[in-house]
Amino acid sequence: MENDDQDRELARYAAAAKMKVFSSQADLDPKDKPHPALVEWCLQRDGIVVMQSGIILTSNPTSRDVQNCKTMMINQGLRPGRVCAATTQLLSVLLANVEGAEEIEDQQRVEKASTEISAQQKRLRILVQEAVEADVSDLHIEVRADVAKIRFRKYGELYLHAEWFPRLGRELASVAFNKETDHATAHFNPMVPQDASMPLMLGTKEIRLRLASMPAHGGFDVVMRILGTGEEGTIPELVQLVYTPEQVYIIRRAIQMPHGAVLLSGPTGSGKTTTLASCMSMVRETRKVYTIEDPVEKVVPTVTQVPVNTGKDDRSFASFGKAALRMDPDYIVLGEMRDEDTANVMIRAAITGHLVFSTIHTNSAPGIITRLVDMGISPVMLSDSNVLVCLIFQRLVAKLCDACSVPVTQAPAHAEDLERWRKIFPDHIDKLMARGETVCEKCHSTGVGGRTVVAEVIWVDEQGRSYIKNMEILEWEKYLRKMGWQTYRDRTLEMVKEGTVDPFDAETLVGEISVYDEETGFDYVQARTSMEEEVAKKRAKDSSQDK
Repeated sequence: MENDDQDRELARYAAAAKMKVFSSQADLDPKDKPHPALVEWCLQRDGIVVMQSGIILTSNPTSRDVQNCKTMMINQGLRPGRVCAATTQLLSVLLANVEGAEEIEDQQRVEKASTEISAQQKRLRILVQEAVEADVSDLHIEVRADVAKIRFRKYGELYLHAEWFPRLGRELASVAFNKETDHATAHFNPMVPQDASMPLMLGTKEIRLRLASMPAHGGFDVVMRILGTGEEGTIPELVQLVYTPEQVYIIRRAIQMPHGAVLLSGPTGSGKTTTLASCMSMVRETRKVYTIEDPVEKVVPTVTQVPVNTGKDDRSFASFGKAALRMDPDYIVLGEMRDEDTANVMIRAAITGHLVFSTIHTNSAPGIITRLVDMGISPVMLSDSNVLVCLIFQRLVAKLCDACSVPVTQAPAHAEDLERWRKIFPDHIDKLMARGETVCEKCHSTGVGGRTVVAEVIWVDEQGRSYIKNMEILEWEKYLRKMGWQTYRDRTLEMVKEGTVDPFDAETLVGEISVYDEETGFDYVQARTSMEEEVAKKRAKDSSQDK
């Protein structure tokens, strides 16, 4: 409470003096650390830190310590930098990331109530709070012998947030696994892969995270995925996820079906959980919904969400799915189909009058059929009119930052590919945009302003069931295209033409964008000619540089 009062007083002072209050390590250069020559002096005082760059951070800019600090720096041949207001929380994290901090903390620590959280737990909360405020999806703690790097993933891109001493990284990993997880069954061991889920109270708000650790040469990695903030009303609609109007229509129609299966596919981290939550938010409150998840990620107030424990047979997806069938459900959501038992539960639920949703890992919507057959489900069963209703596949593609993106024709990184883009997008070359290469605070100089869904949605009609029964997947895809169906590749290329996606980012999803397509076939002679031309251009360029 005292620190909160100090921070509020600091904010008022900064507003009057037109100063910025540094509250996160994101406000600093991630490689800037407390100056080693002044660490002991700073630790002996309350509310001041001198960085290696010369910046003086203080929670009390009017304190006499500030002037004393400048005098001492000059006497030691150091050049004082600007004085910046900083919160007590930020100062505590910075002071913890110095040699000898642990010993001094032990000396200064007094007896506290058993319910009060430790200094390490406070630092964990500060770090997670910084990640939440930065709107990142994942928090990486990479501990090595000489350094612990804290990296944030935002919109699919990793950037350095801070560098700590390895001791601090190890402490945070231990306290996260040993004291904060839902059910800590074993002591944190950096030499063994471990995973857990963790609810964390930040003020009055609960944050849920999924933890995973992996040993590495010279240390270990811990990744914390921020699953949700526990706030209601934050589940986006399908239109907000940038599903096309016809795709939204198909999914809404599927949700109104009395029975059957709606299956959603995509790689890890493609937003499947968010899409499922969006679908469930459209279900009428008069319907009973059970979701079986590992772990519960997006909180949906109108449904019953059941967390599984894959380490125990009686708490698996399959066992909880069977139990849910006895609970008079209208809808059942199986968080993931990982094996034949879970797939059989899905089939059983669908043919006994329930609408079931589930996720599965494939590379396309038609590929869901191939994967189910590989799991042991017969094509004849899958072609039953009571089973499959709708198949969805989605991926996430990076959208360009609107503050720093530039036309492709002006992007140095695209100079060698301009001729290729002119051939592939002859009518849109002036609309194509690329990532900027300038310093940009809005996107942390990544060039990415967000991510959006590119999806495939298939309504399984009578003709489709015939193709499924005979496992004629290629013929089915031709039929779907004839009916106006779009693949996620088609949608990605549309967004490139609109200027919202960098062509290089599109290629990370769909592979090389080429003048060749599936219908005309691959021209091997043209491929050889293109490579010969590319080699000749490179030789000419190298020759001109030598001259």
